[in-house]
Amino acid sequence: MLHFLRRASKTWAFRILFGLLVVSFAVWGVGDLDLGGAGTPVASVGEEKVTVEDFANGLMREMQSVSRRTGQPVDRARAEAMGLPQQLLGRMVRDAALNEEARRLGLSADDHALREAILESPSFQGLDGSFDEDQYRFVLDQLGFRVDRFETDLRKSLARDAIARGVREGATAAPGMASSLAAYGLERRVYAVIDLPLSEAPDPGAPSEADLSAWHESHADAYGWPERRDAVWLEISPEALAETLEIPEDRLRAAYEAAGERFAVPERRAVDRLVFPDDETAQAALEAIESGQSDFDAEAEKRGLAPGDVDEGEVTRADYDAETAEALFSADLGVVGPLPTPLGPALFNIRATIPARTTPFEQARETLRREQARAEARDLGHQRAEEAADLLASGETLERIAEETGLPLRRETGLTREAMAEATGLMAAPALIEEVFAAEPSEERDLVEVAGGAYVLVRVDEVTAAAPMTLDEARDRVAADWADGQRREALTGMAEDALARLEAGEPLDAVADTLPAGVVRTQPSRRDEQPAGLPVPARDALADAEAGAATVTPSPDGVALVKLVEVMPADLDQGQGAELVERWREALDDAVANDLYVYYAAAVQERLAPQYNPQAMDRAINSIR
Repeated sequence: MLHFLRRASKTWAFRILFGLLVVSFAVWGVGDLDLGGAGTPVASVGEEKVTVEDFANGLMREMQSVSRRTGQPVDRARAEAMGLPQQLLGRMVRDAALNEEARRLGLSADDHALREAILESPSFQGLDGSFDEDQYRFVLDQLGFRVDRFETDLRKSLARDAIARGVREGATAAPGMASSLAAYGLERRVYAVIDLPLSEAPDPGAPSEADLSAWHESHADAYGWPERRDAVWLEISPEALAETLEIPEDRLRAAYEAAGERFAVPERRAVDRLVFPDDETAQAALEAIESGQSDFDAEAEKRGLAPGDVDEGEVTRADYDAETAEALFSADLGVVGPLPTPLGPALFNIRATIPARTTPFEQARETLRREQARAEARDLGHQRAEEAADLLASGETLERIAEETGLPLRRETGLTREAMAEATGLMAAPALIEEVFAAEPSEERDLVEVAGGAYVLVRVDEVTAAAPMTLDEARDRVAADWADGQRREALTGMAEDALARLEAGEPLDAVADTLPAGVVRTQPSRRDEQPAGLPVPARDALADAEAGAATVTPSPDGVALVKLVEVMPADLDQGQGAELVERWREALDDAVANDLYVYYAAAVQERLAPQYNPQAMDRAINSIR
């Protein structure tokens, strides 16, 4: 077993895990926190203890980690509200249980395995790539670790890692599961759609007053005046400030030189790639294409691949190895190959050549000037915003601040959330919308950053509350909606009658001949794709149906009768299908191994029956200031 530990410590996977281990120590805490004595542990698992010091130290680092990730300070109260103490204790007890299990099994990392793990860690290497003892001690000191404590915990972690590998070893998903998932995901489906537009429905005539009243009452939520606000705000926008800035010529030329390939686009080619299982099959396909018996698209279709499945887009030499790049960029338009690829031999179809292009400085100058000016304008915008905020704090009105600073003042009446969201520019910024609709009338608001470094100072002058529309106020909308409802109801009846005929065995074309719309067939599509012309509700309703199934669903224009006319099985023996099966198999095996380890760790923890001390836990939490 010790040999297994030493051998594992030499693998790249272990080195990566070791790097993560150092980081996890920094997050969970193995350093020292003096609480005036060890005292009663927070939790015990056999001989393993989660001490008050360890738990407090780990919680402090957990809070610091969350604070760095969120950009918000995390104090003790917020940590408890987020459940951080309980989460940390769960992890520490799990590790303690596995440490105890390793002791029961007689599993431990010897000094040689520990030494190799430390020597090979990138965290402790100097500039020459070898172990640096000064670097080792410096890193541990910066993280607040004692060397002996770090090495003790690392030794335990190596033992836990060996347990994990033993549990995970050989775990695989059920045979055929990967193929079933890939077949389901890559299967393509063709639909026939008869979309009956509202314009083809019978005229419902004029509604009576009772009709309008009933519709208005049953759809009351659809007819209301939204809350409206009259607001004024001061804008500090980097874009506007940038227009006033001049950038020296030497800085623009330096930026142009530093841009590299940005203004010197290399030659590109638009290519398709078709992968084959072996060289003989690829060569046979090439000969058929060269003889005129077939073409590239036909060969792709034979393998169940659509044009989008083989399209590589516009590529450069840098996208390929030297041999493939030379073959593709020295050939004329047409088919090239077979060439080796990671997935097998492939034919490449060169559809177009895009020559290299260089943009001279004179043409790039204005673009560079705008970019440089925007960068400067961000800092300037922050400065101007602070000046405006100071003036507001001194009692100046927004109107007076605009006069003194020359900043634009915008005044709008009757604003609604919907209208602002549909606007362009700064007015559509979510932060500005929230500020406008959070302010009370005449309230002095703080400076707010809204988008892209822009700031606003907002004042709301008047608020008109949301209110329901009376029938008279909404009469035209109600009448139009009632008429559409009648038309949709008539079309639904028409489509359901047609559906019944289909289900009785009548051919689709014969049914379509009696309807005011023709049949449109969609392009083959996977279940996760939305082909043009197919209503979303129909795709969902027929997602797992067999060929021949049909349904009636709403459509954007009216009502649609949809039939699933063809199901095209996936080719899982080559190309994209084979690649997806392999990816699914690896992912499923890994998921099963992970689950097995989680269940094992839970079973060990349950068998060892950890003992908890809530008072010690509270003492550890309260020690954090």
